[in-house]
Amino acid sequence: MSAERITQGIDCDLAEHFQILDTRFLVAIHHGDVDVVHLARQELMNRGLNGEGRWVGFAKAGELLGV
Repeated sequence: MSAERITQGIDCDLAEHFQILDTRFLVAIHHGDVDVVHLARQELMNRGLNGEGRWVGFAKAGELLGV
């Protein structure tokens, strides 16, 4: 699989952040034991960002992201 297909247009240097993840976490993702979309939404909410990465405030981010 090409890096282009894996990242769907995201710069490869961003995809390289997976290299620092613990193997157990990667295996859990692989097996579907971790909902990475939920984790991403939670982190965006914690930063007060909407799904496009724009600041909307913490409460609004949680509302928009369904977290």
